Amino acid sequence: RDPQGLAEAVFKKLRTAGSTKYETKVLMINFVTRLVGNHELLLLPLYPFLQKYMGGQQRDVTAVLAYTVQACHEQVPPDEVHGILKTIAHNFIAERCSEEQMAVGINAARAICSRVPSVLSVEESDESQSTTAMDVEAFTRDLAGFSNHRDRSVSIAAKAWTNFIRETFPGLLQGKHRGLKGTALHKAGAKPLRYGQTKAATGVEGADLLAEYESKKALKKQQGGNGSDEDSDEGDWEEAMNDAEDEQGEPDDDGDNNADDNTEEKSEDEEAPTLVDLDKQEAGEATPVDISKMSAEDRDKLKQDVSSTRIFSAKDFEKMRKLVARENRAKRDPRENARRKRAIARGEDYDELSDDDSEDEDALHINGVVNPEDIMATARKKRQNKQERLEKVLAGRQKFEGKQRDGGSTNIEKKRTKNFLMTKYSFENRSKGTGKGSLAKKRKDSRKQLTHDAKKRRRKV
Repeated sequence: RDPQGLAEAVFKKLRTAGSTKYETKVLMINFVTRLVGNHELLLLPLYPFLQKYMGGQQRDVTAVLAYTVQACHEQVPPDEVHGILKTIAHNFIAERCSEEQMAVGINAARAICSRVPSVLSVEESDESQSTTAMDVEAFTRDLAGFSNHRDRSVSIAAKAWTNFIRETFPGLLQGKHRGLKGTALHKAGAKPLRYGQTKAATGVEGADLLAEYESKKALKKQQGGNGSDEDSDEGDWEEAMNDAEDEQGEPDDDGDNNADDNTEEKSEDEEAPTLVDLDKQEAGEATPVDISKMSAEDRDKLKQDVSSTRIFSAKDFEKMRKLVARENRAKRDPRENARRKRAIARGEDYDELSDDDSEDEDALHINGVVNPEDIMATARKKRQNKQERLEKVLAGRQKFEGKQRDGGSTNIEKKRTKNFLMTKYSFENRSKGTGKGSLAKKRKDSRKQLTHDAKKRRRKV
């Protein structure tokens, strides 16, 4: 089993395959890039080779871009990826290109940067002296500027790029594009790791949060059971006091026995008093762990201690995953801290933890595969066949039928089906031709129409 050797052999055949069909070359590119992506191989000549097939008028260029995304991983040097990003920006993300090409190019750049976050590291790009070095900050802000483009597919792709940069490295964006979450992450110092830099784990992720959660839960449970404990303590004290009174109130008959009793009482006095509950005194009140008041070193030490002195179960890992996700939400959203303070004041700090939605089991997920449809323009309408159009019509009928008013038909609807002879001598029909009645009726109808239009507007909102 040698994935590196296999990838190099197939890539060598791909480079020398002059008379091979284009469809076969595309299949070979798919195979090589999937090998490189799944096994995180280093095949540096592959990336300049893929740039030859990234022309705007190239056949199956969307598939080629998807295969290029497959070949990207965290071990790829940023200089190689910078060349690919420059080619995509020149051939796709330009005003001379069509709207669909621009949307595909922005989506492909976002997918590549999400797989190789070190590309966005400004320090790495500044130190690089290669010809493929690029201004990452200017590139990021140019793509974010397309969020106000006239075409909806380009605007959606640019907004997705902006949201990605907000979570990864919000310092690259302008202040107006960072948003609420991006500003919070920027203040927290969020930025991607440089190429070759790793973050060593000091313990199981979320072990310190689990210790805090369990300590607060134990304290809350102890405070809830204080009432019953106090009642039992009062009963123990009363029984002990009654026993002491009985011993003091018994008369002594013999003087000789008094001496023996005194010596026995002295020996008994040397023992610990039975009125004190030693177990409860040793236990005391549980002191809760408060991570917010700890430094980073103290949290790492707590995480290491909990991870090394405890065996976690499957439920513990699930709980730690939820606690870590809860903390990440608090970092991204400043309003989460205010909600948490209100929950703590109500005593519902950890009541919001709920099960996450499970993934779609029907969808087929292949490791390392990038679907070309994932980077397609989302707002472009595809032509529907007759069956799809019929399903849309039936769905629309059911949708509008469900929005009908409650109750029966209105009076106006009943008038339409009423026999004319029944309404022939009504006041409305008799006053139709008169001047005063017609003006009043017109005024009434116009007022009714205005109120009806207002209701329609409110209904749309």
